[in-house]
Order: sequence, then C-alpha cells, then structure tokens
Amino acid sequence: MAIYHLSVKLVSRGAGRSATAAAAYRAATRIRDERTGLVFDYTRKRGVEHTEIVLPSATRDAVWAHDRERLWNAAETAEKRKDARVAREYEVALPHELNAAQRRDLVRAFAQDLADRHRGAIDVAIHRPHREGDTRNHHAHLLATTRVVTDAGLGAKTSIEWKDADRTKRGLEPGRIEVTAIRSRWAAIVNEHLAEHG
Repeated sequence: MAIYHLSVKLVSRGAGRSATAAAAYRAATRIRDERTGLVFDYTRKRGVEHTEIVLPSATRDAVWAHDRERLWNAAETAEKRKDARVAREYEVALPHELNAAQRRDLVRAFAQDLADRHRGAIDVAIHRPHREGDTRNHHAHLLATTRVVTDAGLGAKTSIEWKDADRTKRGLEPGRIEVTAIRSRWAAIVNEHLAEHG
C-alpha cells in the first residue's frame, strides 16, 4: 500500500550547500558553478529514472530556464548574502503501485502545482529504489528556485520565501501553514492519481 512521505529541505549557503551542487547530484549530471568555479560532476551516479524542469504556466516559454546549468547558476548569482537560501527541496515517496509513466505524470502534476503556486522553477529528478534498499522505494526530488522565473531571468523572491510578517501584510498565511497546505496538496494529487489507475 502507498505510504505518504513529503519532506522539505532548505539549500542554504550558511550550511555550506549550493544549488548547483544539489541540482547536479539529484539529476546525475555535470554543472559548473560560475560563482565559485567548482565543477560538480555526478554523471556516474546511477538510479536516476527521469529528469525535467517544470516552469510556471505563465512563463513556460522562458527557454533559458530549461537549461539546468543556466537556471541554477542564475539562482546562485541572484543571492548576495553568504548565508542565503538558494533553493528549496521537496522529497516525495512515489507509490510503487504506479508504473514509471504514471509516476512521471504524478510528479509532473505536483511540480506544475508548485511552480504555478509560487511562480518558481521546479527541477524534477525521479529516482529508482536503491539497490540495497526496499524495492518499492521509488521517490522524487523537486528542487525549487527561491525566486520567481521571468522571461529574462530570476526576479523577486517567491512568496514561500517571504518572512511571515511580509506574508501577513499581503494577506497570506504564515510559512508553516503554507508548508502544511503543500503537504495536503501532495496527498490529494497522489490520491487522485491512485484512484485514476484503480
């Protein structure tokens, strides 16, 4: 039976992390960080079933943002603080009852929901179960930009990144309530897809 799992992790320079390294690792690819000159090469990593970048419906044609290296270098360049949050990750367990194509459709639907909700880019990486682990452990990593995607680059911070005081001024619930809403939305989308496939 499908088991619910969604965790939210922050990618922060203050913790010694970078968006370029996180994206390269999750997608099993090679990315050069233009800010530091470091090259993150995970092309030998196994177990990545599918990757894609999902953009908000309003800026779906922002060609530049479909280039993983360009997207995450833009995320790094946009932040000036040494303790800046450069990405937000959603890690989800995928129902083993669905086949690969159905899991892809499920993750794409959730990624589109997140992208449209916050107007940021979502870099999706679907991973197969680890060789030594539970064979049902299909999961996905959704790496989200902390800034809004525009046709020309990254803009202002996405609403989920705002301080609670700023969210309140704009009529939004505190960030923790937003995370709870995202968790509920994931549950609803999973249940919709499970019901659709019997």
